[in-house]
Amino acid sequence: MRRLLATPPGFDFRRTVFSHGWYALAPFETPDDAARLVTTVALPSGGAATVELAPSFSGGGVLLRSPGRPAAPDARFLVAAARRMLGLDLDLRPFWDLARTRRETSWMAEVRAGRLLRAPTAWEDLVKLVLTTNCSWALTTRMTAASVEVSGRTAPDGRRAFAAPADLAALGTRGLRDRVGAGYRAPLLAELARRVADREVDPETWDSDPRPPAELKREMLDLPGVGPYVAENLLRLVGRPDGPALDSWLRAKYARVYHGGRAVRDRTIVRRYARFGAFAGLALWCDMTRDWFDDEGRSEVGSALR
Repeated sequence: MRRLLATPPGFDFRRTVFSHGWYALAPFETPDDAARLVTTVALPSGGAATVELAPSFSGGGVLLRSPGRPAAPDARFLVAAARRMLGLDLDLRPFWDLARTRRETSWMAEVRAGRLLRAPTAWEDLVKLVLTTNCSWALTTRMTAASVEVSGRTAPDGRRAFAAPADLAALGTRGLRDRVGAGYRAPLLAELARRVADREVDPETWDSDPRPPAELKREMLDLPGVGPYVAENLLRLVGRPDGPALDSWLRAKYARVYHGGRAVRDRTIVRRYARFGAFAGLALWCDMTRDWFDDEGRSEVGSALR
């Protein structure tokens, strides 16, 4: 399968891939220093397929490649998953218009910042966020890799997809604790997977959910393992980035950038970006990660969400 995906004006493949630490979590791979993005996706029809995304320098856009010739429904699913991963259908023009109103944030509009790497599904984003709570990034990486290895469906090339809800639920609390190393998260993840597998909640509707962010956040907070930090990061990934999604890394980075390392109250951080309204959380994230791209460096990506 081979498809050319249209991209928005000013789309930057590298900036999107390295927008936060998702690129370092299985089943994502970034061969050739992000000249390509590779992942494996569980298919609606069963099984899995490996997807490779890369800029198309000949005709513009992004080229999607996947081995074999999938049935039409699976092909449509892979195209939709690829577009979701790169945020190709998100309209960030209102965010850039706000950024242009101040000299110190105008760069966000100039470089078209704000498009974040996402998983092929909101389910995968949800579980990965739960796996970032109260632990080091190294542990998050290990738990994610173990969950893929233990319960991910296998593609023809031997790569494994992220575990589907029913597959993760089948591990149960013991399997998630002993085989994935999920610790205290094990019973929470087992219940979360069961609820999604049983269609009590459908994370895949969140990308297009018309409800106000506060209402959507309440639904997320009702889920096992989801607190304000996870919910606000989920909202950011589904295109509703008004919440700050503060964690220890963001607080420390803000303190270094604006207060010489002196810790400040959360409300001080929130106040700085309040003028961005529905995009306040995205403005905060772009501001705190600007240096990742000033010199093409990514030295801090692995320590953040991220």
